Amino acid sequence: MANLFWREKKTDKKIAVQKFMEILPDYTPSAFKVRQEGDDSGSYLCVYVERTEDGQEICEDLPVKFEGWRTILVFCPYEYIKVVMDAKRE
Repeated sequence: MANLFWREKKTDKKIAVQKFMEILPDYTPSAFKVRQEGDDSGSYLCVYVERTEDGQEICEDLPVKFEGWRTILVFCPYEYIKVVMDAKRE
């Protein structure tokens, strides 16, 4: 029965990521990034939210499904997105 919850048609991944990025400031004041990822259970939108400088995890309850995509919330260290995720690779 749980499969029925996730069987909804998904919006194109680029559009879904863009829409999610637009609404995320309503959920967290921290830096964030959304990427489409996947594992053995299928594709999902992974929302990376940075902890504050003092280590607090600030993010309101995200929807478990957005535009038909399963969503996963990952808290990462302060400035992780800038230093690691957005770093130029040589």
